[in-house]
Amino acid sequence: MNKWKVSFFVTSVLLVGSNLFWLYSAIDAGITYTYQQVSLDDLSDAHRFLGELVVKGGKEYSQKDILHLVRQSYPDAFIVEEGNKIMVNNVTFTFEGGKLSKVY
Repeated sequence: MNKWKVSFFVTSVLLVGSNLFWLYSAIDAGITYTYQQVSLDDLSDAHRFLGELVVKGGKEYSQKDILHLVRQSYPDAFIVEEGNKIMVNNVTFTFEGGKLSKVY
């Protein structure tokens, strides 16, 4: 058999193999992204639900009360108090009229 025929078939097999690999990688990345997005959406819904639950249960607490509770529960956390907001570990407590109105 001629050398160019062997080279042609080897190159063809490598080309088809690499294309199948890239096709598999693209499909796998799409499926992974979809599952991650669904998980993030579920987590966001859970945080929204818990935020609403905390607001309903914490209507009687003032901003100072919430700040005191957070400092007791997480003494090593980085707590920022700005105006009518308390921010702790990517959770923001918002107050209106001195009472808890929103958690996100």
